Amino acid sequence: MKFILHRDPDNRSQKIPYPALQISQLADANELTIQADAGSILVSRDDITARQALTTIRHLYEVVDSLMEQLVDATKEISSDLGGIHDPLEDVDDDVLDDLLSSGADPDGLRMLLAMEEDDD
Repeated sequence: MKFILHRDPDNRSQKIPYPALQISQLADANELTIQADAGSILVSRDDITARQALTTIRHLYEVVDSLMEQLVDATKEISSDLGGIHDPLEDVDDDVLDDLLSSGADPDGLRMLLAMEEDDD
């Protein structure tokens, strides 16, 4: 289940909503493990069982799928907004471009190099 926590960043006494702890079956846990990274926090039992680990992994896969979907949608949206912007790779011969890409050239890097040259002109 997904919760939206509306919060005041100036308030330093943040709490996990009790209903979230109940649904996650963490309300009765004496110790919790918190794993934090930029943009996310994972809270789990310190003494997680094999079944709980498997359930958590399944849930993380669902979260990954949702994040991937969000990123795919964002890339499609931004690319549709670029409709009027010229792509410098359109000027490169298709055979030359194919050879460069098959040799390991990064298309975004090549695009950036050509755009920088266009700016210099």
